[in-house]
Amino acid sequence: MRSDGNTLQSEESARRSGESSIGRYGVVGRLAMGGMAEILLGRLLGPSGFERVVVIKRVLPHLAQQPSFTSMFLDEARIAAAIRHPNVVQVHELGQDGGELFLVMEYLEGESLHGLMRRLTLFGERLPPALVAHIGAEACAGLHAAHELPDAEGNPSGLVHRDISPQNVFIGYDGSVKILDFGIAKAADRITQTEAGTLKGKFSYMSPEQCLGDPLDRRSDLFALGIVLYEAVTGRRLFHREAQLKTLDAVVRAPFPTPSELDVELPAALEAAILRALERDRDARFETAADMRRALAEARLDGPAVPDEALAELMQRLFADRIEEKSEMLRRVRAGSDITSVPEAEIDVEIELPTVGALPAPSRSEPAPERAPSPLRRLGWIVAVILVAGLTTIVALSVQPDEPGPMAQAPALPTSAGAAAPPSPAPVAAPAEPETVSLHVDSDPSGAQVQIDGEDAGETPLDVQLAREADPVVVHVSRGALEAEERIVPDRDQHVRVIMDEPAPRPRARRRRTRRAPTPTAPPAPADDGFARFD
Repeated sequence: MRSDGNTLQSEESARRSGESSIGRYGVVGRLAMGGMAEILLGRLLGPSGFERVVVIKRVLPHLAQQPSFTSMFLDEARIAAAIRHPNVVQVHELGQDGGELFLVMEYLEGESLHGLMRRLTLFGERLPPALVAHIGAEACAGLHAAHELPDAEGNPSGLVHRDISPQNVFIGYDGSVKILDFGIAKAADRITQTEAGTLKGKFSYMSPEQCLGDPLDRRSDLFALGIVLYEAVTGRRLFHREAQLKTLDAVVRAPFPTPSELDVELPAALEAAILRALERDRDARFETAADMRRALAEARLDGPAVPDEALAELMQRLFADRIEEKSEMLRRVRAGSDITSVPEAEIDVEIELPTVGALPAPSRSEPAPERAPSPLRRLGWIVAVILVAGLTTIVALSVQPDEPGPMAQAPALPTSAGAAAPPSPAPVAAPAEPETVSLHVDSDPSGAQVQIDGEDAGETPLDVQLAREADPVVVHVSRGALEAEERIVPDRDQHVRVIMDEPAPRPRARRRRTRRAPTPTAPPAPADDGFARFD
């Protein structure tokens, strides 16, 4: 790290204010914690009152010394920093401080599309089709810039995002649209090569070829974006099921209703664009994101003359409380005042959209794709091999939940005055939230000892019930001289797997008492951490 006047001034300012620092950035607070990195709110101070609020992504300390994770982090930084487009989050710099790698990105004022959809469901509203088309067209612009990114020799890099989802499409309060998180993107010249047969991404937003472990190209991202737009226009989840294997099978071959069959009123051009993106035969999809963008642009012709202004008005109406809260935080940051709290990265996490699969099936048939061998047979070994993404060398346990929280039925609230509410989704019965969650622990090889918060739980493969809570528990897996451990939050059913092929580099830490308490009489409040993870 270089040491200049700005760096020294920033570090001195951080010391005076009681902040910790990373390189030349003061740390204001933590936004979220993922399986690979923590997301921090930071600020850079300079001469003559210069200041900049940023987001810092730092590799977790217990992973920072593992070469495989370091390589993956360097990959993400190199790829993300090379993409310069108004519809992709901007990366300011990659730094190193005391052996820890960190990525500094622009601070965005807004919400994820997932958060917008939850807030609309809470208010009994639905995103206008013209704005869905606008969001999709802007997302396509950012994706096309990434897909066209050349390598150092000027050749196509073959970049594929692989994790397009509502959590990674960001809507600014000013109506801007940006793609987030190229953390699991795959380019032909990556330092870290993904192991054949592994799955990375959120299962309910994968393409069929991604579910089947086939080679991916840019059209996989277009299928995922088709899922996102389908859910945005209908207010219903498309492929999400109660089990991961069922979700993968639904993506590969389950028939689904068109938006118009769900009594959703939308332009024919928008429905046609969404359904073309959702073709299971990739050759039948749009060839590029630019082609999909043109189709979506045609679908928004009957919408607002300035769609980003209409989107900004919607965001400011729905999130007036959040805008005020974040504005006050930024005012205090810029004034150098103490920050007592940082607004949650995601809100309304208890709200869940109903699932299309839970509704009566439409009276139409859709032939399964012609693939051999059977999709279910192929899915069987893929899921058996790995249920959680990113497990390499002596992999510390890594959890890839599909959703940030349990399903809950959205209450029907009145819309804001003067706003005409579109038809509300048909009510879908939601199961009562269980007071315990299931944890499945597996290892390769099996027969490893498992401890949860320092107490013996048995050998792998292992299924245990934990009390649902927001506080993390420590899961420790050991076999002979090999061991790995990680903190998980038992707020949902989770599957973890660890591959043990190197001695662990650190001694076992003291562990606190077990969290496997007797079933409480009432479920605790859902976890606050609904942030769209960057890992």
